[in-house]
Amino acid sequence: MKKSIRDEMINRLEFFLGKWEIEVIHPHFQSNSIYGQTIFDWMEREKFMVQRTSINQSEFPSSTIVYDYDSNTGTYLQHYFDSRGVTRLYNMSFENNYWKVWRDTSDFSQLDFCQRFVGEINESGDTIKSSWETSHDGSHWEHDFRLIYRKVIQI
Repeated sequence: MKKSIRDEMINRLEFFLGKWEIEVIHPHFQSNSIYGQTIFDWMEREKFMVQRTSINQSEFPSSTIVYDYDSNTGTYLQHYFDSRGVTRLYNMSFENNYWKVWRDTSDFSQLDFCQRFVGEINESGDTIKSSWETSHDGSHWEHDFRLIYRKVIQI
């Protein structure tokens, strides 16, 4: 049976499968990095990918993200849910060793600010150095915090 474009694009996310250590470098916690973990795994017979994250600092919510691909727009989607009860829908791209995520329109929640994320994947594929930025007007962006993902276990 021939795979659909959507299935092929979802399968490209296989790179993420496994357990990753996360280091958060946040300007409000300058003296120490904050650590946590995230696990990427398949969901519903490899039709979706799910990411579950926990950080060892109470100020950071735990979260679950479900990844999908919209064949109509040619864009990945991140369905984000966290322990604060926040739900958001992000657009995403994953190509040429760059992982990008952005939110610039209202979705399940009011859009009080825009967000974007860029992660650069190293050559060996075991480290992703990334950062989040925010904007209140969609054109002037401010650094929010950095994240470093280090792969611990490949599934």
